[in-house]
Amino acid sequence: MNGTDSRAENRKRALSGLDRLISDEMMIRHLATRQVGLLTNHACTTVDQVPATVAIKQSLDAHGGGALRLFTPEHGMRLSAGAGETVSNSIDPLTGLTVHSLYEGAENDADSVLEGLDALIIDLRDVGVRCYTYAATAARFASAALAHHIEVIICDRANPLGPLVEGPRPEPDRKSLLAYFDVPFVHGRTISELIALSVSPVINQAPFAVYPADVSLQPPLGWIPPSPALSHPDAVAAYPGLVLLEATNVSEGRGTSVSFRSVAAPGLDAEALARAVNEWTTGFGATAGEIFFTRPPASGQPVPGIALWPRRTTRHEPFALGVHLLAWLLENYADFAWLPAAGSKSDLAIDVLFGRSDLRTQLDAGTSADAILRGWR
Repeated sequence: MNGTDSRAENRKRALSGLDRLISDEMMIRHLATRQVGLLTNHACTTVDQVPATVAIKQSLDAHGGGALRLFTPEHGMRLSAGAGETVSNSIDPLTGLTVHSLYEGAENDADSVLEGLDALIIDLRDVGVRCYTYAATAARFASAALAHHIEVIICDRANPLGPLVEGPRPEPDRKSLLAYFDVPFVHGRTISELIALSVSPVINQAPFAVYPADVSLQPPLGWIPPSPALSHPDAVAAYPGLVLLEATNVSEGRGTSVSFRSVAAPGLDAEALARAVNEWTTGFGATAGEIFFTRPPASGQPVPGIALWPRRTTRHEPFALGVHLLAWLLENYADFAWLPAAGSKSDLAIDVLFGRSDLRTQLDAGTSADAILRGWR
């Protein structure tokens, strides 16, 4: 390949907002004179696979930049904490800088956390589903920064589900980190669009900029999990439906090689479920097969279940598949149960995760999945 062809190929690579920020020498020179915060984790890299913490620090250092302060959301900088686990302050092994946790950490102490900052850069990977906490953490932190007259810069990234939109908006009185945005459950927006929607009341308090990402070009081969359990692109494709199982006593495969690509429970009639799924998914974009695996922390006993293989079709509706799964389990799995919400004596986890109670109440009343989905459409 000659030099011209190489340059043409480079232009076709899918760039993120991070790539565009570090290429903006005028902005980097400006930031190098400021005290800068960076909210990110190691799943965020440049097109050449340089982690955001390293790329930003090197860019600022090259222009005589001062101290950089790191912040991180759920799962931590190294994505080593499990779902819902408290993330403590730590040291970033790539830069040696202190990492301040914004998950079950300093998120409610914005005054002290933001003290001394002049600018905040946010680079996180969202997965297109309302209950995924990164965007909500970022939006709360961006709102606090703007309210403190701190410049905010968003490095956008493509939504892996693209413009797909499914499900209803949350009930207004159920706002939480899992239902933070007034958008459909599968929202079809990029993380910068979600943040901009949230910070609109304070967006004029300080400079606010977005560096766009390529959303139409194919990303390079390989996969960097955005969080520990989404270890394969198929897991993200199925996540909008299978995440609903997190609120039940039925496993979605977390902790196994088929995390968010399986449905399993002791005593489950996996053959019947696989048959049912393959009947529904002519339209929903997935196929299923019966499997057995040991579900942690089970004591060595094989648990029956199914594995799902999402298919990219003109009708890819993973959330609808999840509603059908719940309806089938309620009718056919005698031991099915809704789990209580963590830290609550009255709420059920499904109502908190989904941001609404009508999914559960309609399913409990025997309403069919098709009727529930029609009501929301």
